[in-house]
Amino acid sequence: VCGNVTSGKSTFLQTLIYSLINIYSPEQLNVYAIDFSNHMLQSFEKAPHVGNVMYENDNEKIDKFFYMLGKMLEERKKAIGGGNYGQFVNANGYVFPSVLVAIDNYSNFREKTDDKYERIIWELSRDGASFGIFLAISAGGFGSIEIQNKIGENIRNVIALDLGEKMKFSEILRINHLEVMPSGNKGRGLAPYADTVLEFQTALSIEAEDDYSR
Repeated sequence: VCGNVTSGKSTFLQTLIYSLINIYSPEQLNVYAIDFSNHMLQSFEKAPHVGNVMYENDNEKIDKFFYMLGKMLEERKKAIGGGNYGQFVNANGYVFPSVLVAIDNYSNFREKTDDKYERIIWELSRDGASFGIFLAISAGGFGSIEIQNKIGENIRNVIALDLGEKMKFSEILRINHLEVMPSGNKGRGLAPYADTVLEFQTALSIEAEDDYSR
């Protein structure tokens, strides 16, 4: 999910995670969050689905986490073989739960970790979904200080919140001609759907007076 500052990227991730953990059991879904933004993902620390929520300065935790992810990917590749995760689950059940890795404020994460994990994130963006490991990343866009293009090329689904200029929406969504632009409401954006692009409104996970309360 891409957008300017205060466009609602953290809220989108919060709503996404809240929705998923209300649909799937911990045996079906595990969530790991890396929050280098405003700590809105802190609200999930005690959820049974959530293995960990990591923040700036959690260097050792983050290091161990990505080491674990690398081993997890290796294990799943051996077990699943030439098939894919969906086929494996249909045949065997949830031997391996789906894993969602959410990273909020990717440019800050890259800067504070000196791009240490770009290789494993690139590998996950390329192969992870086939083995039940999914990425949800918030960023300002694609490029040298945001999501590197080699990773962006592997990202299939992009949500664009407020970006200001029409050209930026086209770049993010990889569409030459846009027939719709989002209104100025907070949390409003554009999303590809089938062969078109639709305007959408980000939902709030729960009603609250402000982001901190939610």
